[in-house]
Amino acid sequence: MNIREIARLAGVSVATVSRSINQPEKVSPETRERIMAVIQQTDYVPNPSAQSLSTGQTRTIACIVPTLRNEFFNQLVEGSQKVLGNAGYKLLIYSTNNDHRCVDKLDQRGIDGIIISGSDFTRDIKEYLLHLRVPYVIIENVEQLRLKPQPVSVYIEDYDGVQMALRYLYAEGNRSFGVVAGRDQTLITERRMQAVTDFFEQHRDCVCRVVRADYAVPEQSSRAVLEFLNGRERPTAIFAFNDMMAAGVLRSLLEQGVRVPEEMEVMGFDDIPLASYFTPSLSTISAPNRRLGEKAAELLLRQLNEGVELSTCILYPVELRLRESTKNRVDSADFV
Repeated sequence: MNIREIARLAGVSVATVSRSINQPEKVSPETRERIMAVIQQTDYVPNPSAQSLSTGQTRTIACIVPTLRNEFFNQLVEGSQKVLGNAGYKLLIYSTNNDHRCVDKLDQRGIDGIIISGSDFTRDIKEYLLHLRVPYVIIENVEQLRLKPQPVSVYIEDYDGVQMALRYLYAEGNRSFGVVAGRDQTLITERRMQAVTDFFEQHRDCVCRVVRADYAVPEQSSRAVLEFLNGRERPTAIFAFNDMMAAGVLRSLLEQGVRVPEEMEVMGFDDIPLASYFTPSLSTISAPNRRLGEKAAELLLRQLNEGVELSTCILYPVELRLRESTKNRVDSADFV
């Protein structure tokens, strides 16, 4: 079954069938209803390539993430796919493995827009964005770069989240801290390290030691924790920049016979679904990960449908989620 046969059976022109599928608002309800009835009866499936030629749209969106090893990015993708699927778009997923040269190889003629998770963005982001020729939305807080024009972006208030985690652990009575930070020089690492620095400058009664690890490789944070345990002053609380790192921390402490939370409190960041299944279950800063992907898709669709360039930065608040890896002697309601 092809579009010519659909047109013949419905008693209309091929152009009318095409408009009914691609631009239904330009076809009268009665005519479109007759055409759609024929399509349903014959199980006709429109040819995507033909649709692209007639409308100038591919109905395809590219989603670029640094890695799929981190469950955080899987949640972003699922959120975007839900919104785009409902709008009739396909989603192509690209994992850069921290190498954005893949964008240069991406045939942007075959897509209508791009969603970019920018957790591996550094301050050279402007040069990277110059390669984009289609509408895009960034899942990262690029507000700090003061780019002009400001790109469309959506992220979380992670600076506040880091401070929230440290304030809670401090309120629990901890004065010796270990922090497992990212080893790269990305915006997320820079921002979260600034939150750590600012906190301990205000709390001079504390000792803090920082070790570095890869965000998506728990084995690295597991080995890094040994530096805390073998140091002169063992911390009583460890904060990790994400839950994947915290998983490595918990594993290392278990292997070394350190009781959590009795001897060492542990907190992560992201609240990925597996966090509640760790042993012990992980206290963490909860972020609306799936909602980030949904909102990014909504903002991109708005650009595509309205044909206008947006300039906005949306930041979602985060929450403290307490589980078994902290003692929880302090009411979390005081840290909203």
